[in-house]
Amino acid sequence: MGPVNRNSGIDSPTPGQPQLEEASTVVSAGREVSVYMQNQSPFLCLPYDTKSMIIRYLGFREITRLAKVCRHLRDLVENDKALERAWFRRFPSPHQYQLKAMITRKDEQQLRDWLAPFADKDTVESLLKQRESTYFPAQLLFTNSKLKSQCKKFKLVKKTEITHLERVNAATFSIDGRHLVTASDTTAKIFGQKANGSWELQGTISHNNWVTSASFSPDGRHVVTASLDHTAKIYGQEDDGSWKEKAIIPHIEQVTSATFSADGRRLMTVDPDHRVKFFGQGDNGSWELEETIYHTSQVNSVRFSVDESLLAIHDINAVVTIYGKVASGSWVEKATLQGIQIAIADISADNCHVVTTSWDGSTKIYSQKTSASWQETACISHARWLTSANFSADCLHVVIASNDNTAKINGLQANGSWQEEANISHKNSVLSATFSADGRLVVTASADGTAKVFALQTDGAWLEKATIRHKKGVLSADFSPDDRYVVTISDNYIARITELWKDDDDRMSVTRRPPQVGCLLF
Repeated sequence: MGPVNRNSGIDSPTPGQPQLEEASTVVSAGREVSVYMQNQSPFLCLPYDTKSMIIRYLGFREITRLAKVCRHLRDLVENDKALERAWFRRFPSPHQYQLKAMITRKDEQQLRDWLAPFADKDTVESLLKQRESTYFPAQLLFTNSKLKSQCKKFKLVKKTEITHLERVNAATFSIDGRHLVTASDTTAKIFGQKANGSWELQGTISHNNWVTSASFSPDGRHVVTASLDHTAKIYGQEDDGSWKEKAIIPHIEQVTSATFSADGRRLMTVDPDHRVKFFGQGDNGSWELEETIYHTSQVNSVRFSVDESLLAIHDINAVVTIYGKVASGSWVEKATLQGIQIAIADISADNCHVVTTSWDGSTKIYSQKTSASWQETACISHARWLTSANFSADCLHVVIASNDNTAKINGLQANGSWQEEANISHKNSVLSATFSADGRLVVTASADGTAKVFALQTDGAWLEKATIRHKKGVLSADFSPDDRYVVTISDNYIARITELWKDDDDRMSVTRRPPQVGCLLF
């Protein structure tokens, strides 16, 4: 994101000759020192636009500290929304686009409903008045994330339970969080949220064999399913809210997964017979095969980078092969990562890191030095085998779930190392651990029948905010893209949608009780 945008939608005051205030007594090198600065500061005497331009080159922590220097700089940071924009810039550009899309696809009432669980009416209306500002998405997301982190506990509101005849393989939200698709047995079910907040079944996609995956297109208007009946099916939402079949893409082999590209015009499918296929949508709506990657071994899983310039293929030989897209649009092999029985691989959103887990309980993080060179920068150990590994969207944390009843959160340090920040304990195996879209929340799913939600605090600690309980083991848990809901999949063939709320007596108003600028080290 560029550092300068003069069309910010924020009025530029024209201060006179501001001066630094007399500083309080401070401690320097173990001695108390009183600092007096009565002279004019050259920086403070610059025109407002020039000061704003300079600040936009600073990072989040630098702006946080700058706001504590004096009242004038604090006001400058607040008026220019510098803190919010610096926080938002920490996300890679593709993820920024996804976050903005999540906000812009909500109408005004939907934004009120989204903010209501953590902000009072005055706060909500104050924010919505700034909807025309260029930086409204960053301001809204920053404020919502901040309020969630500040609350002591989350109140859980069960919205609905979805029952299948067999185990649920997947449950995925649309980008606006208003639709959910589940995959199980030979069906995928599409649920939509009604105006009163309840959820209703809107469509069912049927196959002749097990449905292995189901997910939405980036605009939330299409669903693609993959099945062991050798087909991928695409359904689209009609104007009346119903879902109709749009295409069937046949395959020679079983289809283990199907995923839309970021623009929704390409489709990637995976089969167990060494092939990853890419289909493109023509002007007439048909889907045609464009390219096939013939991998050397049977493909277990494929992970795209957020910008879709890299993909990591994990195969049956426990090898992770990283492919990169060249100028022609084709995929070429970039690097190979080998370890002891590698089971899982994930790519960070900035394409700078890859995490792999092995059956021996070890996790390795590789950092990219050149386009074809990856260097091991961390090795994280668990007592037993690992079940999931995921980076946060800002690429500053990684969470690893293990069969040793724990999930570990490690944070990226300034020197490039990864330091353990939290060890989340359960009474049985942790089967998955996932970050929220803003990277401030983590939800774990355990065979002990619980899913735990943890939040990152101002001091860098991770604290438990809620526990979702099922009668049987929880196979997986994930947040909606707007972090409003958690969907949990239980071992008794149930997918449950739970809404996160702040306790009524702990509700906070930014208007009445504004938080101290810079108090949250996001």
